[in-house]
Amino acid sequence: MDHFKEIYSGYKHRVYFFVAKYLTEEEDIEEIVQDIFMHVWKHLSKKHSPSEIEALIFKAAKQEISNFYRKRKMIFVPLESSPENQQEEESSEIEKQLQQEDQLKKIESLLEQVPEKSREFFIKNKIQNLSLFMIAQENDISKTAVEKHVNKVLKFLRANLNFFF
Repeated sequence: MDHFKEIYSGYKHRVYFFVAKYLTEEEDIEEIVQDIFMHVWKHLSKKHSPSEIEALIFKAAKQEISNFYRKRKMIFVPLESSPENQQEEESSEIEKQLQQEDQLKKIESLLEQVPEKSREFFIKNKIQNLSLFMIAQENDISKTAVEKHVNKVLKFLRANLNFFF
């Protein structure tokens, strides 16, 4: 019993703050910490070295946090969608679709700014899924040259898309 009290007083704050990184509700944190030390109590023997005890504690912590989220996920699965939720979901989907269309237009306008050959190679490789080797053969150039064209377009898009997102 004294051995467990020592362990508890030595680790209670570390375990609490470890769990608090993953959970926000005070009650949930305290419950998980209690479950962790119950697990340690059940599986502790005097043969354990300090490093084994610490490993046991934090392994139990990870398992208890995972169990908490697994249970929580099962509890909050909606059985039926209410009409209000369906309307919100539909408007959210429409909003997402509009954002995607806007993003695609931005990408298309950026692609218009790159050299024609580079754009053509990029589209064939990234959109039509043709290999660099196939594109190189079609155009009688090296695979490395095609790769440089595609990478140049990618670099340009990344640099300019940062302004939009």
